[in-house]
Amino acid sequence: MDRTMIKNEVKAALKGKWIYLFVILAVMGAISSVVAGLLFPVLMFGFYVISLDVLNGQDIDVNKFIEPFKDLNQALKLLAVSLLVGLLVGIGFALFIIPGIILMMMWSQASFIMMENPELGILDAMKKSSEMMKGYKMDLFIFHLSFIGHYLLTMITFGLWMLYFLPLLEVSKVNYYKHLKMARAHDVVEVEVIN
Repeated sequence: MDRTMIKNEVKAALKGKWIYLFVILAVMGAISSVVAGLLFPVLMFGFYVISLDVLNGQDIDVNKFIEPFKDLNQALKLLAVSLLVGLLVGIGFALFIIPGIILMMMWSQASFIMMENPELGILDAMKKSSEMMKGYKMDLFIFHLSFIGHYLLTMITFGLWMLYFLPLLEVSKVNYYKHLKMARAHDVVEVEVIN
């Protein structure tokens, strides 16, 4: 996948919306810190919906931020999938760093999949993420590494760079997922044509 194109699309989509999205993310962080981070996966669903609108050139509609709270079952499943992935990735890192990275890449899309498919079970979302990431784990790892300069600038500026970087990072993750879905759909079409 073209990682540069994915980030450039995000930069273009975020023009005039950076601060607004940063404020949303800051509020999400504040709310999550009050409730020990348990609401964060559900809040990220709201941010996911807003990010898709931004990527599609639409205005930010804060009302969409509360969409995940309309379906308690889906919200609980999002929380469960995030906790389970976090626990298993943590175990992978405890055993050795490489297994942790592999597991993190393998299940990186599970929450996005759960957001789009509320009927799925937790393990099904993780399985679909694993299938989706076959052949793309290294690509996603390199994609994450491509933000290292932003992490350094955040440290150098004592966190001020986060005003720019945080919206870029989070919307880029959504755009990566969007492109990954398209790449996987293309792979399926190619296999069908060959057969």
